[in-house]
Amino acid sequence: MKPMIASILAAATVLRLFVSLVMIPNITNDDGGDSVIFPSGTMSFPSGILSAISAAMVDPMHTWDHLEEACFWLRNNHSTWEESGLVGIGSDDDDGGDGVGYGSIYASGTRIVAPPLVVAFLGDMLVCSNPIHSRRTKIQSLLLLLADAIGAYCIYRVGMRIFDVEDMGNEAEMERRTFLRDKNNTVIGEGKIRNDDDDFVVPGILRPERGWIVDLPTKILLSHDESFIKSQAIGDTTSDDEKKHLPEDHQPKDGRSVINGCTTSNSLEREPLLSLNHFPIVAALSYFSNPISMVANATGSLRGLWDSLLLISFYYATIPPAKISKEGDMIKIPSATMVAVPLCMATYADAAYAAFLLPILLWRGLFLSGKSNGESEQHRDWKKVLVLFVVCLVGLHYFASLLVGGDGSAYRNVLTRTVLPNVAFVQQDFSGSVPGPSMGLHWYFFVQIFDRFRPYFTVFVSGIPAMFAIPLTIRMYRYPSVLASTFQLLWAIFRPTTTVHTLTFGLHLALLNPRTIVRMRNPSLISFCALPVPIILFIVFHRMWLVIGNGNPNYIFFQCLAYGMFVLIITMDFVSATVKRDKVRRMVEKGTIKKLARKKEGIEKEADDCHSTVSTVSFQPCGK
Repeated sequence: MKPMIASILAAATVLRLFVSLVMIPNITNDDGGDSVIFPSGTMSFPSGILSAISAAMVDPMHTWDHLEEACFWLRNNHSTWEESGLVGIGSDDDDGGDGVGYGSIYASGTRIVAPPLVVAFLGDMLVCSNPIHSRRTKIQSLLLLLADAIGAYCIYRVGMRIFDVEDMGNEAEMERRTFLRDKNNTVIGEGKIRNDDDDFVVPGILRPERGWIVDLPTKILLSHDESFIKSQAIGDTTSDDEKKHLPEDHQPKDGRSVINGCTTSNSLEREPLLSLNHFPIVAALSYFSNPISMVANATGSLRGLWDSLLLISFYYATIPPAKISKEGDMIKIPSATMVAVPLCMATYADAAYAAFLLPILLWRGLFLSGKSNGESEQHRDWKKVLVLFVVCLVGLHYFASLLVGGDGSAYRNVLTRTVLPNVAFVQQDFSGSVPGPSMGLHWYFFVQIFDRFRPYFTVFVSGIPAMFAIPLTIRMYRYPSVLASTFQLLWAIFRPTTTVHTLTFGLHLALLNPRTIVRMRNPSLISFCALPVPIILFIVFHRMWLVIGNGNPNYIFFQCLAYGMFVLIITMDFVSATVKRDKVRRMVEKGTIKKLARKKEGIEKEADDCHSTVSTVSFQPCGK
């Protein structure tokens, strides 16, 4: 296993370096378009293809090119900010040379939305000050490669910690007892719990159909008792006519039909494809090796840096609260600061990352019930993490205001320019220009509606993701990793500039929850396999509309609509599967299955007594 993982990582690293340092940098515009020149000179991209690929995968507000544009306005255009009144600190010459304040880049007409500290650190160090373009490009590519490597490692460690915590909880105990009962050849289909040792056994009807894929108990053939349990718990929707036409192997010996068409499958007869503890390494390898991240980072996307900061925060949020020293003593691991600071930095670059504070606080003890062994070992410092996050974020904005200079209104203008475009689809300046087409629907609706309705559209559509945060947190507080995946998938639908890169990150976070994935239905699998179709057609129609001129925006809109529908189906099914998983866990914990089985035994006994009484009266000899 380890040699195969090492070979995959080596191949992915070489491929990333080739794409970032050899293939993408050799782009010329001699023929008026984009052409990729290979050493052999035999292959090239048609005009406009690279820009179409970038529109599908890269957020134009978080790129190296955007920082380079900010550097241009910072160094070369003095008249613009002089007229706007946004004169920053450090303006020590009058002819537009170096030394001007950072407030100049937010003057009207610049369309710069990168935060001041991002421009000051990443821009000045890796974009503005390096005169050699090739060397600068290599450093940028290596930085993004390092960020993805750190993110992949953090995904692996977070996944293993999630697996360890769940392995100590009630859910894993139910699975172990169910497997033990299956191996002892106990009749599972009866649904009659005879002793306290069977309290945590999950009936066959409540098990996932694809549980065998990850070595979990799988749904088996229903008996009459389990049919009753399911009809009482989740409702029987099968009509009498449908029951009559069930196959013969689904008809019990007593003539009663098995409802809901359950399949006959036994987890003991199938070899699992993966183990639960293999999912973290699969997610990490996929995160580092997937071609979408390679192309996005090679074309200058900074999203990988912000995602790596978020994953570092997840890494420290899930770290154990204490470790055992060599002498056998318990040593506390202080990690609250390392949880808050990376998340604060990511939130400063993009305000939408603040939503991930909720699953982090859950990991740090918010809504801590203390019922399971895994939950009792959590940190209990969520208030400290919350305070540190707020203090650090306020501190970053304070230093940014000093960097920008001017009075309070100047920095309020900067906040409007830098924060609002990350949470809402808005105009970039007073000229009415908006970001170009992306995989979302905001751009199309925004340019179609009247100007007077644009504020309403901005507030309403941008507020949709915020409506899901609190209800989802209250319902799924036991599963912070599921909550983080759901937020990222929702963001992949409703964020102002939707990209495929955002979706892939959400899918990799979802891979850390195999118990939820095996409960997802076939429409999700179909939607996942269908996703490449609208993505490829978006790239084709983007070139047809903006380069060749034989297309129109409606072609792109329908691909964006199909893409959003597929992602929405996956997201809704992911949440639904988690709710089913939690419902089974709660039913078994509370003894609901046991109560229903005992209730059924009493009803069946009364029915048998009544049937025997009626039979005795009906079959008496004539005349007696």
